[in-house]
Amino acid sequence: MTTIIGEIEHDAVTEILNIAVGQAAASLSRLVEDEVTLSVPFVEFLTPEQSAARLDEATGGGLSVAVRQEFHSSFSGDILLIFPERKSLDLVRSMLADTVPLDQLTELEQDALIEVGNIILNACLGSLANQLGLMIESSLPTYVCGRGASILDSKHVDSELVMFLQVDFSVAAKGVRGYLAFVMDIVSAQSFASTVSAYVARVVAG
Repeated sequence: MTTIIGEIEHDAVTEILNIAVGQAAASLSRLVEDEVTLSVPFVEFLTPEQSAARLDEATGGGLSVAVRQEFHSSFSGDILLIFPERKSLDLVRSMLADTVPLDQLTELEQDALIEVGNIILNACLGSLANQLGLMIESSLPTYVCGRGASILDSKHVDSELVMFLQVDFSVAAKGVRGYLAFVMDIVSAQSFASTVSAYVARVVAG
């Protein structure tokens, strides 16, 4: 199931999402009035168990925080922006700089992360919609906290696929690593693969 798309399609998805996070970085730079750079060094197609293990490895078995949105198109599922909990605080501190006392950060962290998540998730969904020629609807973002399996909240472990992306942030000269996860059932994953294949064919045909 994790080899659902070919190498060319995989490269196309990586490029589309790099364009998306580039647009998100520009929006975040305006928000924080500082340079923000984002990149997607790799995209993997994993089972929910493999994705959960990857998150647990990144956090040393600790907690992660995430911003989640549902999305609906010819393929549907959930998209999450995920950070190890300790790294999410680094990100918020980088964004808020010295404008907020550290003892108030815990109250503002959730709202700040939802704001960041909303920008990045909508950029990704918007880029997919534009490049693949789709209409994609999404829900309002929500904040979740937990460990690998619980944060992904996979409903049907045996019949779902996770498109798993590492996202490298550089904010105010600090590096923070997060992850994007698209959780889809196998029918949606197959529809996504077919849509990407059609996109690649159009690009090749010129």
